[in-house]
Amino acid sequence: ILCPLERTRIRLVTDPNFSKYNVVTGIQRLIEESGIASLFSGLPAMLSKQCPYTLGKQVTYDAVCAALYSSSIIINNNNQSIIRFEVSFLAACCAAVVACLLSQPGDVILTETYKDSSSSDAFPDVVSTIYKRGGFYSGIVARLIQVGGIITTQLL
Repeated sequence: ILCPLERTRIRLVTDPNFSKYNVVTGIQRLIEESGIASLFSGLPAMLSKQCPYTLGKQVTYDAVCAALYSSSIIINNNNQSIIRFEVSFLAACCAAVVACLLSQPGDVILTETYKDSSSSDAFPDVVSTIYKRGGFYSGIVARLIQVGGIITTQLL
């Protein structure tokens, strides 16, 4: 379900001729243009974004929490509610940075895969094109602010 929605969202924001549609009518238009299978053509790109994002977020959060809770500084402090918030906040911030850095290349690949309605490039071709442009981390600052804020809020 995520592939069709993501493909539609990217077309809505990157194609001026497509901006008159909404999600439902956009999906219908994509099916008319390219067929229903085209809605899932970005699955490799989606996985290259979502797997590193989820792994980076969860593993980093758990590892930072475990490391902080195992330190003697935290154990010896009497104000547990403040300590729990501080540990959670610090771990969430670290998880946000790691998740953003790990998933940024996948997000660029996903956007490149879906932004052009006439493009039928295979996953390796899209990756090669982006690599040649040197742009896997273009937009990382905006991603750190937006997605990093979302992740930190989610994990608190």
